[in-house]
Amino acid sequence: MRVFSSIQISKIITSILIYTFLILSFSSKSYGESPYSWYTFNIPPFGSVSERGIGYVLANAYIEAGLENNIFLVNAARWKNDMLDSQNTKFCSTGSWKLPGTSHRVYSDSIINTVDYGVAVRPELYKKLSDNGKKRIVSILDVIKSAKPSRHMLIMNGRPVFGEMGKIIEGIKQENGTNIRYMTASEGPVSMLRLANVSNRNVDSVLIFPEEFPIFEKTYPDHSLEYLMLSEGNSFAPIRASCPDTKQGRMIISKINKLLNEGLREKAFELFLDALPNIIEIREQARLNQNCINDNACKDPLVDSW
Repeated sequence: MRVFSSIQISKIITSILIYTFLILSFSSKSYGESPYSWYTFNIPPFGSVSERGIGYVLANAYIEAGLENNIFLVNAARWKNDMLDSQNTKFCSTGSWKLPGTSHRVYSDSIINTVDYGVAVRPELYKKLSDNGKKRIVSILDVIKSAKPSRHMLIMNGRPVFGEMGKIIEGIKQENGTNIRYMTASEGPVSMLRLANVSNRNVDSVLIFPEEFPIFEKTYPDHSLEYLMLSEGNSFAPIRASCPDTKQGRMIISKINKLLNEGLREKAFELFLDALPNIIEIREQARLNQNCINDNACKDPLVDSW
């Protein structure tokens, strides 16, 4: 039987400790904490100061899977600025659009395919556009051109408008005297809708996603605004997670894709569906948009050509 000296035993224990430390270090780098902060939109139902919303559900799922880090609530303008900054390698986004000019970032598979914009309008404009409530779908051209010269449409600064609707808005902006205004809203669309609800603030309409109007209605049940769908609203842009295009970033996105395929995508979509207004056309469009994730049939209007 071999007998070890105390010095030999000490060396063996030291070697085991070093080996164990190396194994744990490797595991931490591969599967442990994320080196990046998590961004989520300060736009209900995706995120809010109360730390609730789809973005927080996603972030918490990522964290439970071992991708642990702080969550930061950001507005659309900061999100866009940071996404386009190739030098900013400090954050991942829980879910965001894929922007042109962001080859320095890596994106997950689609999580949710959004329903396109609609518009909230003041009572006078609603009566005019809807023919006293007979129509629920109108053209964005009519919304903009039917407003009085002294009043305007609000659009959230930093948030892209897709497809045909985006082209129409860009064209109108080139005209003299355009009545489109952009707003960096502290509370997202709720801030813009609150302004429109005040008759003397010279706002006739607000471009919003349909899931945002019920949030406003719950907060301000006595409001006077009406929601209309837009005939040009047939585009959507998939929401994806995003990280810097680094070895660690690609590992995180790979892990998120696995989570999505294991049920996280369905959970996020159910939350999104619950947030939509109870309008049958919008809910049907949401299901149709989400279905094309499964067979990869849907193109992204922000980065893909049709």
